[in-house]
Amino acid sequence: MVVNYHYDMGIMVGNVRIPDPSDWSYEVGDLDTEGSRDATGYLHRAMVAQKINYEFKWNGMDWEMLQQILAAVDSDKFTLTAPNPKRFNQSYTGDYYVGDRKGKSYYYWLHKDGVSLFDLSLKFIEY
Repeated sequence: MVVNYHYDMGIMVGNVRIPDPSDWSYEVGDLDTEGSRDATGYLHRAMVAQKINYEFKWNGMDWEMLQQILAAVDSDKFTLTAPNPKRFNQSYTGDYYVGDRKGKSYYYWLHKDGVSLFDLSLKFIEY
C-alpha cells in the first residue's frame, strides 16, 4: 500500500521535512516573570516572552514515515519551523522539544495481505 503525503505547510524538524498533519492546533502563551494586582484590581505584570506551542496529529501513516518523524524529534532540543498562527501565510521558527508521543496502530486485511497503518500525536513545546 502506498501512502501519499503532502508537504504544503513547510513543516521542518531540524533539516527534516515533515508531512502536513491530518489535524493541528496551536496555543499562544504569554510568559511573565511576575505579576500582581494593586488595591484597585489593576494588573501589573512583567511579560518577558510569547511562545507558540503546537499539537500535530497524523492519521494513516506507514511504518517508514512514523519512524522518520519519531527519529526527527528524538532529541532534547531541536528547531521547529511551522505555520505561524499570528501571521497569514508565514512560518515561525523556534527552539522546541516534544512532549509525550501518542500513537495508535491499525492492522487489517487488504486483498489477502495484512496492512498496518499508524496514527501519531505530538505536542511541540517552545523553549
